[in-house]
Amino acid sequence: MKKIRIERVSIGSIAVTILLGILLVFVSSECTQQFAALQTATDEYIECENQASELQAASDYLAEQVRLFVVTGQREYMDLYFEEKDVTRRQEKAFAYLEQEFDGTTSLESLKTALNSTKNLSYADRYAMRLAAEAYIAGGESWPEAIRAVTLHESDQRMTDSEKIRKAQQLVCNNQYQTLRENINDNVAACTQSLIEQTKNRQNNAATVFSDIYFRFEISVVALILMVLMMCAIVQHLIVKPLLLYGKSIQNGEIFPLVGAAELQNMAMTYNKVYLENQETQKLIRHEAEHDALTDVLNRGSFEKILSIYEKGQSDFAMIICDVDSFKTVNDTYGHAVGDEILKKVASLLQKAFRSIDYVCRIGGDEFAVIMVDMTTDLTHNIKEKIDMVNYLLSNPADGLPPVSLSVGVAFSDRQDPGESIFKDADHVLYHVKQHGKHGCGFYGAEQEPCAEPDAAVPMSETE
Repeated sequence: MKKIRIERVSIGSIAVTILLGILLVFVSSECTQQFAALQTATDEYIECENQASELQAASDYLAEQVRLFVVTGQREYMDLYFEEKDVTRRQEKAFAYLEQEFDGTTSLESLKTALNSTKNLSYADRYAMRLAAEAYIAGGESWPEAIRAVTLHESDQRMTDSEKIRKAQQLVCNNQYQTLRENINDNVAACTQSLIEQTKNRQNNAATVFSDIYFRFEISVVALILMVLMMCAIVQHLIVKPLLLYGKSIQNGEIFPLVGAAELQNMAMTYNKVYLENQETQKLIRHEAEHDALTDVLNRGSFEKILSIYEKGQSDFAMIICDVDSFKTVNDTYGHAVGDEILKKVASLLQKAFRSIDYVCRIGGDEFAVIMVDMTTDLTHNIKEKIDMVNYLLSNPADGLPPVSLSVGVAFSDRQDPGESIFKDADHVLYHVKQHGKHGCGFYGAEQEPCAEPDAAVPMSETE
């Protein structure tokens, strides 16, 4: 099957995408121009409405604050009035915007009329607040500058405080004041309506052209979508699915399947090669970590882990500790190289004597241990036969090595009157054997029996 290179697919897709992109840019440019015209007209209408609303809201707010002040006499309402008038300035900003928008149109006259009405209304507000301020607030030093600048008529100056308050309230609540406010609203509404008519005409012209261009734009978009969908399908088949399979392979500890794009298949082959090499390396590392370097049987660390598992488990087992008799003498007489060969020989004979499911370990210099699984005290003869055969072969060497023997201590997990631990019980028996002639095996809780003489034992068969 021919491999598909994602690089070639990618280059082809880029070329097609560039062509579609150029077409889209051309159509989009025309579309943008017409849409911008439509958008501008719409934005102007929206902003005009917003400014008209701001103008109305500001007018209502100012009227409310001045009325609250002349009725209650609370200074905060007068301060809020001038904060809106001099700081926030919503009315002034709205008039400035509308005046700019309607410059050169017939609607500008309505806007100017509204502005004049606002000025008249503002003067009425300040005059009413001056009257109220004289009645409510002693001393004029703390009044706003705009209030201090108002000059009352002589007749108003001679009024009592209650008369001033009553007149101030009449000024902001009478028909003339309300008429001024209505004139402002009517003139602003007239300006807004004029802008609406202008906007509708511009919108209709732009919408007709925009509709035709947008149709062409839609066709280009559909073609681009089809291109994208095709690319997604290719990516899904050649990249995503293979990567998901690779992820499962990693989780399951397996090699990668050779699927997907050619680049991924090449990567998979490289990974598989490294993976297999690493597996062999890991096996070697684990073997070296778990086994004794000299004898190639399990080491002390492995022995302790296995013993801990069986001590905590429910299965019966036997703990067999073996010690090479007079090993120091052998080393001193024949040298350490011969001593190493004897240790290798002991390990090999123990492995042959016991089953493949048993654990043969070297736990010290010349000390070995065997964890014999599924063993109970009624099978002591089985162990004794194996040790006798090992001792026979060690005592009657045919390989030129000096003769040696083993002293062995055995304890069973189902023993009677167990001591502190099965290892210590077996070690105690081993010590007893070494103190009473060596070259033998003893069992915890049983009288020691002499091992068979070397010439009376039968050599192990290969199947033992």
